[in-house]
Amino acid sequence: MSKNILSSSLLDRPAELMIVSGEYPELRASLSKLGIKTVTTTADNRLPGPVQWHPDMQVCIIGGKAIVLRDGSLHNVLSRYDIPVLQTLGLPKPVYPGDVLCNVLAWNGYVLGNFKTADVTIRQAAEKMKAAWLDVKQGYVACATVLVDEKSAITADEGIARCLKKNGMNVLRIHSGDILLPGYPYGFIGGCCGKLAPNVMAFAGKLDSHRDSKHISAFLNTRGIKIVELLDGELLDVGGLVALC
Repeated sequence: MSKNILSSSLLDRPAELMIVSGEYPELRASLSKLGIKTVTTTADNRLPGPVQWHPDMQVCIIGGKAIVLRDGSLHNVLSRYDIPVLQTLGLPKPVYPGDVLCNVLAWNGYVLGNFKTADVTIRQAAEKMKAAWLDVKQGYVACATVLVDEKSAITADEGIARCLKKNGMNVLRIHSGDILLPGYPYGFIGGCCGKLAPNVMAFAGKLDSHRDSKHISAFLNTRGIKIVELLDGELLDVGGLVALC
């Protein structure tokens, strides 16, 4: 097994193993064709129905560790791999903020998330690695944010965009909507994509189904990021694509 990575969103080499939603077998099939192995989630009925399968609701990668929902199925599955696994102190609940314990992004000495709603285990991990916590009101940070590289991101959330810009990042602010999430009015940009390699961003669906597709494509292309589409049809919020190693 490859050495651990520090972030689920920024890779320093091509991904070999990823966590994806078990709700969409075609995701696993598409990644398999690209030579990427997958761990699939199961539905966690302690979470709200539409997002019970979503990786970004069940796990956070921080400091080379996978922090997973306490007493969830991912703990046993990931323990088989050479990746340290910790469990959240809190138990998930089907209503906000009890559903966003793991909804945090960590990269290169930074952690982006709502400090109050993030689980204590994640906050302790951030403190241990002396990461700078970028505190925002949005509890669904991992859902709402795409880390393109260490200095660039995409989001529709005004508060997240303002926070990242304040900390020296280039941010593409897009419109909300144009991303399917059955059971909700729409999904989020972070939930419909993920990096497969330092220079590859994969989308669950056709990027041109989003009104800002040209802006997104240009933002990625100018940073040397290639676009791969794993599914046909409109963009679909599948809870992100979480790289393990």
